[in-house]
Amino acid sequence: MEDEDLASTMNRDDFEKMCQPMMDKVRAVLESVKSVMGVAVEDVDFVEMVGGATRVPWLKAMCSEAFGGKELSLTMNAEESVARGCALQAAILSPLFKVREFKVEDFTPYGISVGWKGSSSDAAAAAEDAAGDDEGERMGGGEGEHKTATVFPAGSMMNVVKMLTFYRKEPFDVTAEYENPALLPPGTTKELGVYRIELSPQAEPKKVKVKAKLTVHGTFVLDSAQLIEEEEYEETIKEKRELPAEEPKPEAEAEPKKEAEGEAAAEGDAKKEEKKEPEKKYEWVDVKKTKKRTKRTDLVINISGKPGLSNAEIQKLMDQESAMMAEMRELIETDEKRNDLESYIFNMRDKIGSGSEYGNYISSADRDKFNQDLTAAEDWLYDNMEGTKTQFIEKLDELKGTGDAVAWRFKEAGMREEWITAVAGTIANYRAAAENPGEKYGHIAPEKLEKISTACGELEKWLSDMRAKQGKMEKHERPVLICAEMEKKNQELAKMADDILKEPKPAPPKEEKKEEPKDEAKKEEESKAAPEPAEGPQNMDVD
Repeated sequence: MEDEDLASTMNRDDFEKMCQPMMDKVRAVLESVKSVMGVAVEDVDFVEMVGGATRVPWLKAMCSEAFGGKELSLTMNAEESVARGCALQAAILSPLFKVREFKVEDFTPYGISVGWKGSSSDAAAAAEDAAGDDEGERMGGGEGEHKTATVFPAGSMMNVVKMLTFYRKEPFDVTAEYENPALLPPGTTKELGVYRIELSPQAEPKKVKVKAKLTVHGTFVLDSAQLIEEEEYEETIKEKRELPAEEPKPEAEAEPKKEAEGEAAAEGDAKKEEKKEPEKKYEWVDVKKTKKRTKRTDLVINISGKPGLSNAEIQKLMDQESAMMAEMRELIETDEKRNDLESYIFNMRDKIGSGSEYGNYISSADRDKFNQDLTAAEDWLYDNMEGTKTQFIEKLDELKGTGDAVAWRFKEAGMREEWITAVAGTIANYRAAAENPGEKYGHIAPEKLEKISTACGELEKWLSDMRAKQGKMEKHERPVLICAEMEKKNQELAKMADDILKEPKPAPPKEEKKEEPKDEAKKEEESKAAPEPAEGPQNMDVD
C-alpha cells in the first residue's frame, strides 16, 4: 500500500482461539446430524468431506472425532461439489436427461401438522369407517373443538402424498404449520398458511377428500380437494332368458306313432329309440337395473397467510426478469452489430486494394471514394461505441451499397466459365438427341425434334453473342453475361426438350388369333396324316 509491503504472522493456537465461536457452531451441527441420521456411528462406512472449508485442520479434526476417529474421505472435488450436485439433481428431475440408477433420499427435518375445527358432522364418519372406509386419515372432532394432527413427522421422505378425510356440510378451513418452532432457523415463521375448502352448502354431511403433499422440494401444500358422493343410476342391460317348453301333443295323435314302432319291432329292428329331451330355447331381453357409482367433484382451495411472496409479487418479479432478459438480448445483439460493422470496414479495406482480391472489380475513382467512406465510418464508430443497434445496422447498409456490388462482380466472374460450360453441354446433349434420335426417340415426330434443334441453335447463338460482348468489358463494369440468366435459359431449354422427349412409344399392334379348323377339316387332315395299311392279309399265321 503506497509502495510499502505489509506482512504479519500469527500462530495456529491463537488463530484457533479466535475461531472458537465457529467451532461451537460446527460441533452443534455434528451432534444434530448424529442424532437424526438413524444409524450408529460404528455403522457408518465412510465420511466424505466436500467444500473449501475442508482444508481447515481443526474442522477436519473435529469431524473425524465426531465419527469415532474415522479417517475422512476426500475423493470428491472440494470446490465443485455443490455445482456438480445441483447439475446432477437437475438432471434427475428433468425428463430430458437419463442418469445412472442410484437412489438419493431426501427427508424433511421439520415436522408439519395441520389444524381444523371439529364439527357435529364428524359423528357420521364413525359408522362409515366401521364399514371399512380406510381411504386416508379421518380428521374428526367435536363441534367447535380445535384439533391438530401431525401429517408429516420429522424425518418424513419428500415427494409424499397423504389423504385427509373430512365430513362437512359447508366451507371449512385447514391450517398448516411447523410442529416444533424451536428447530426452525432464526426468523422463520411456523405458519404455513390457511387453506379454505370452498364447499357449497349441503343438506347432509358429505365426505371431502383433501390431498396433502410434501413436494420433492420439501415444501408443504394442500394439492387438491374433492367432494365424494354416492349416486344411484339406472342401466339397461341385455339378459338371456329361457323360453317356456312346448306342450306335448295329445294321445290321439300319438297312436299312429305307436303302431309304427310296433311294425318296426316286428321287422326285427332291435335298436331302442332313445328319448330326447326337448331343445331349450332362449331370448335376449332388456332389463333395467339400479346401480351405484362414486361421483367426485373438484373443490376450489383458497390460500391465505402462506409464507413467501404473493402471486402478484411473483408476477411482478417475473416481468422484471423478462425485461432484464430482453435488455440483455438487446445488448448482445448491439455488440454483434458493432462487431459486424468494424469487421466489414477492415475486411473491405484490405480486399479492394489494387493488388488484392477485389482490386480489379472496382474502378480507381470508386476505390478512392469507397476508402473515404470506410474511413469516415471507422471514425464515426470509435466516436459512437455506445450507439444503438439500429445505428450500426444503418451504417453497415450504407457501406454495403458500394461493397456488395464489388463482391457480386467478383463472384460472377468466378462462376461464369462454369455456367458457360454447363449451358454448352446442355445444348450438345439435346441437339444430339434431336438430330440422331435412333431407336430411343425414333417414334417422335420430326417436326417436334426440329423444334428442339431450333431452340438449341438459338441458345447457342445467344451464348456466343453474350460471350463476345462480355469479353470487351472491363472487370469493374457491370457484366452483361450473368450466371442467373444463363441458369434460367438452361432450365427453359431442358424443360421444353424433356417434355418432347418424354413422349411414350406407341403400343405394338396386337397379333390376330388364327381360327381353328372345323371338325370336318380336322378329320380330313387326320385321315391324310394316318399311315396306309400294309399289303397282305392281316393276322396271318406263319409256320
